[in-house]
Amino acid sequence: MTNKWGLIKGNYYFYIITIELKRRMRILISKHIKKIGLVLVGVCSLMLAGCGLGSDKLSTGFYKDADIKPNGEFVIKNRVDESDVKKGGIYYYVEMGKDDATKGKIVSVTAKSGSEPIDIKWKSTVGNMTAVTAARIKLDYSQDGYVKEKYEMVTGKAGTGNHGEASVRYQIAQEGDNKGKAEKIYYYNSLGDNNSIGNVAQAKIAYNKKGNIDTITYMDKDGKVTSGYLGASILGFVYDKEKSDVLNAIEIRDNNGVLKNNGSKYARITYSYDKKGRVISRKLYNEAGDLNGSAQKSLSIYLEPNTINDKLQQMKDSLIEAGAETKYTYDDKHAGPVKIQFMGIDGQAAPIKDGAKDVAELDMTYDDTDRITDLKFIGSDGQSVPLVVSNAKGPDELKMDYDENGNISQISYFKNGDSLAIDGKVLSSGYELGKTDIATVKYKYDSHRNRIEARYFDKSGSPTYLKLYGTTKYYGRKFEFAENNNMHPKITYLDADGQVINADPKNIIQGTWKQSGKDGFTWIVKNGTMDVVRPYGMKRSYTYTVSDVKLNPETGKGSLTMYLKGVDSSDSGTVQLKFTDADHFEHEDVVETYKYARQKD
Repeated sequence: MTNKWGLIKGNYYFYIITIELKRRMRILISKHIKKIGLVLVGVCSLMLAGCGLGSDKLSTGFYKDADIKPNGEFVIKNRVDESDVKKGGIYYYVEMGKDDATKGKIVSVTAKSGSEPIDIKWKSTVGNMTAVTAARIKLDYSQDGYVKEKYEMVTGKAGTGNHGEASVRYQIAQEGDNKGKAEKIYYYNSLGDNNSIGNVAQAKIAYNKKGNIDTITYMDKDGKVTSGYLGASILGFVYDKEKSDVLNAIEIRDNNGVLKNNGSKYARITYSYDKKGRVISRKLYNEAGDLNGSAQKSLSIYLEPNTINDKLQQMKDSLIEAGAETKYTYDDKHAGPVKIQFMGIDGQAAPIKDGAKDVAELDMTYDDTDRITDLKFIGSDGQSVPLVVSNAKGPDELKMDYDENGNISQISYFKNGDSLAIDGKVLSSGYELGKTDIATVKYKYDSHRNRIEARYFDKSGSPTYLKLYGTTKYYGRKFEFAENNNMHPKITYLDADGQVINADPKNIIQGTWKQSGKDGFTWIVKNGTMDVVRPYGMKRSYTYTVSDVKLNPETGKGSLTMYLKGVDSSDSGTVQLKFTDADHFEHEDVVETYKYARQKD
């Protein structure tokens, strides 16, 4: 007979319900018998994650779905073959223990895309909320009465939970009505200290008579109630009166259990579901019971592959929200929504005000592995609107291709259905790159999912370029990561054939520069020599060297020092040039500040 414990963390995972038990359950349900014991309670809880009745028997291998309850319990289902995993999409690799202490228990769950781990936001079973940002969750049962979960990113560095914690330790009730359930949570930072964001160090979990989570109370190290997740001192869970396992709302309460507005001016989040248990509506209400008219109206979407990949995953998991109400529309083919709409208190479209300005709807198209391949930005009138990035207007549509490991290998930009050459400021998330011919960017990655190459192409598919320090054309970049450091790679620049080019920042001063004013000087700077053409034909020549170069390679902004030595005189001296961008610099002496502008060829 199959062990009935198997789908909830530790020793508490609901394993497969036998065919006979399923048959009997259907009979009981059809006769409206409400009380059918512990197994049905567990199965109904799975419906909140869209799992339906029944679940897979857990063994080491890949699964399609893995969600996490607020008390640390996993909900895992839909076993898949490894061959299917290699086709693409995100899957969860469950590793079961083998020794006496861990046999029959999960020891780790790893999110993978293709054959490699991937950092994702793990979905909570509560509505459309996140639980953890990590690639892997490890479980430790070495302390009797406790289960510890540790979060890891792809790099091995600490992941983060909702309170910034890197790991949590759950105290499991050993007796009483809650036997086998987590009653206490302890939060630990990446250094192992019992602390997290703010002063939340622990939390207490209470359950209702049906065995569902009733409240979570957040406390500091001394056990004093404090403000925790969503600004709640006590987070309350409200269930459907007829369907006791269906969560209707979560509430933000103060330390006396009284409903209160949080910093975002809402006190209650309500959820509506479709027949498959998927969230189709999320509404924010204030403590007076009215829809929150000042609800979050910001949403930022950047076009760098790392950030857009994260946003796409959140869209697929219905983790994007804005406005008093967010609506999610699904089709019958894919797990994620095909449409996300942001609504105001009047039930009408409420465009984003900050970030992706004027966007009121996101429309998604998926491939066969539930990866988003097309993303459109729609305004309140139902028409496409350009994505605003760093106050610059960009495309109204993105199309994505993926490599064998699920990394974005290509992003193409469109407007009104036509290929679009985008503003460099949109591409680089803030850098003043000006206009470009870039309509597509292609990417390559290493085994740790670090982006190691980006190359640029125009509407026709031909290589195109950006300018480095305002002088050197480059058609792509390579990124070289030092071991255990994925934050500050070494960058080299590529020509049209993908070969590394000389990208010396000193090249910025090459060219002809004109001093502002009618009778200004002209500098003609070549390799190692500079001619100063003075008003009325006076000219003097110098050799020069450059030092102390501090320039932003994208914008040319910064400074450098030139040491000048006269060719036909004993003149010599040092000047510091301060660049406001690649085409303008100034230098000052004891008398005044002189401004120069690059003269275009």
